Amino acid sequence: MINKFYKIRQICLVALCLFLTACTSIPTEQVDNRVNAWKNANIEGVIKYWGVPSKKQEINGTFYAEWLNKESTPGNAAISVGSGSYSRNSSIGFGLSLFDLGGTDDVCSRIVTYNKNGRVTNISWKGTQNYCFDITPDRNQIMQNKAIMDKN
Repeated sequence: MINKFYKIRQICLVALCLFLTACTSIPTEQVDNRVNAWKNANIEGVIKYWGVPSKKQEINGTFYAEWLNKESTPGNAAISVGSGSYSRNSSIGFGLSLFDLGGTDDVCSRIVTYNKNGRVTNISWKGTQNYCFDITPDRNQIMQNKAIMDKN
């Protein structure tokens, strides 16, 4: 009986660790690195990989482009099934949640500053860390792939 208790305890501990690992967010420094890798790129190259900006404008000879991305994920309904027994009696139970289980709203705003020659001079971002990281292409990987293609 004690052996079974320790086995269940170990399984629960492993499940808890996996759950907590899945809930962690990408560190701000990692998002900064991915976004700032696009500094000194040409704005046309940024548009090629990021898509058309949501907004562009010029103020006193400085050019700005903003990418504003939003994504909403609705909450899910939950259905659960359970069973139990006591002595010679047994039962089965069903459950259904009738309320929203908390969907998510992800937002990422990236503002790129570039000069009249099209050279990116500054990038700032704000929003959901994981979402900003996921939607910003990895420029270093793109450059590595391009170098490989150029060799062939």
